[in-house]
Amino acid sequence: MTQDSSDLITQLKAACDNLLWITESEHPFEAFCWQDQTASDLTDEQLLELTHHSIDTIVKTVDLDSFFEFVTQSQDWYSDEEIETMKKYQQLVATLKQHLTHLKVYRLGEIQLDIYIIGQTPNSHLAGITTKAVET
Repeated sequence: MTQDSSDLITQLKAACDNLLWITESEHPFEAFCWQDQTASDLTDEQLLELTHHSIDTIVKTVDLDSFFEFVTQSQDWYSDEEIETMKKYQQLVATLKQHLTHLKVYRLGEIQLDIYIIGQTPNSHLAGITTKAVET
């Protein structure tokens, strides 16, 4: 891994620190970088191979802002702790947008989902964060 990629992973890990993706379960985020892959070349089949999923796994994409909309928008009823969490999510989104282009959110599977938020680094590698969700 290049120094730039290593620095990016460090920044993504810091932006995800102490954040959980809350659906019907709670899961942390993990940062990753895939060398020698570009966003323009990434097909669903390649993504499934890179993530070690079966070729018949359902793949759906969502745009970044829509995916994070619920956790980045303030609500009148938010407590101080919820406001702090919202600010952390806003910072996470800002970090992703600052360092990665061609960002997409990939939802793999049904009910028990693996979620990959992937973008292209300035070095033309793919990087991002991953988490899990349970949606029944």
